[in-house]
Amino acid sequence: MMMMMMMMKVVNLLPLVLVLVVVVVAAAAADAATAPEAPADMTFFGEGACRAELDGYHDWAAAKDIYTVQACDLLCRTNDPNKGLRGFVLDAEFDHCICYFEDGLSPGEGGTCPPAYTRDLTPGNCKVTNNGKGPVDSYESHSEAYCYAYNAFPGSESNGDPHFRTWKNEHFEFHGQCDVVMTSVKNFVASANSNHETITLDLDIHLRTKMVRYWSYIEKAAIRIGNDILEVEGMPDFSLSYWINFEHKGELTNLAGFPVSINENNDKYTIHLDAIFPGQRIEIKTYKEFVGVKIIGATQASFGNAVGITGDYKTGHTYARDQSTILHDFNQLGQEWQVLPSDGRLFHAMAAPQFPEHCYLPEDPQGQRQRRLDESSITEDQAEVACSGLSDDFDRKGCVYDIVATQDLGMVGAY
Repeated sequence: MMMMMMMMKVVNLLPLVLVLVVVVVAAAAADAATAPEAPADMTFFGEGACRAELDGYHDWAAAKDIYTVQACDLLCRTNDPNKGLRGFVLDAEFDHCICYFEDGLSPGEGGTCPPAYTRDLTPGNCKVTNNGKGPVDSYESHSEAYCYAYNAFPGSESNGDPHFRTWKNEHFEFHGQCDVVMTSVKNFVASANSNHETITLDLDIHLRTKMVRYWSYIEKAAIRIGNDILEVEGMPDFSLSYWINFEHKGELTNLAGFPVSINENNDKYTIHLDAIFPGQRIEIKTYKEFVGVKIIGATQASFGNAVGITGDYKTGHTYARDQSTILHDFNQLGQEWQVLPSDGRLFHAMAAPQFPEHCYLPEDPQGQRQRRLDESSITEDQAEVACSGLSDDFDRKGCVYDIVATQDLGMVGAY
């Protein structure tokens, strides 16, 4: 297949006729031995390019002599941390690392690409996803596991016994009890008021966690866009429970103009952002008392200003509120992003603790967890079998932990 048809400043790409192995991994997981610093001639590695083939387009840049996915990941992230990186592929035959960027944001010339079209390729091949953005070159892939899942990177997520996924695709747990800021986005979208004046609307997502013994879980989530607030609560009997602008089970059709839908099982609420941000959405999923929130298909244009417990969108770092101090202690990170009065009130009712009282933290969570494991009737092996159908490593690990903690094999339904 014809992958690229232009000369790069640093490297010439040959036609590619192989399966592109596509892997999204956290930069922090890169092994220093397999992810060396890029040579000086690769620190700025080429121009962006628009492609007309296959009714798709993307901006890309490339470097040669990269031999591992970890090294490719590190190279793409470190060379252009603020250029709208969407992911990467490693061509194992030619040792080319190819970095994908948002429209017009790649290194070098960049430029604006023409409109794209959504279409599937022939059966057995990778799909053009999200309005044509993303790699579309893997003709010979026979499993979507080898295709680049555009909607999964970057993303921000929280679920279960609070497992968090940062914008950098790093995973951590925070087992405290309090209201926390999952993410806050200033100037999320422009809108017109009743006087036809242009105003900007902010977006905020707050989570309320509840502690049980050595672990906690997200029992409520509240999302505010502009002045509209949707609050969702998990229920042990699987019943529907939400508030729209503090009205319990009020008419729910949209949030600040963005359509909202509830699936037929009444366990997933979707805020569709397509009208302004094609292919993007926010999902709130419930399972019994558990609530999870997932941001899908985020871009620089929509979530570029995002900060919160799931990190800074532009860098992926888990910053403190000063946006300069990086926090690696996740209990400290949770305390830092406890909801303050200045963050506003999103939940219809208050619950302890509220600032200035700090988040409650479990005592000796690791020791209590081990004792719980020793006493469990459902073993880790059984949990792993129950969760084996989940394709995402992050979800699978969280699922196993949650089943053992709750002694409920049905927890796989939370994922």
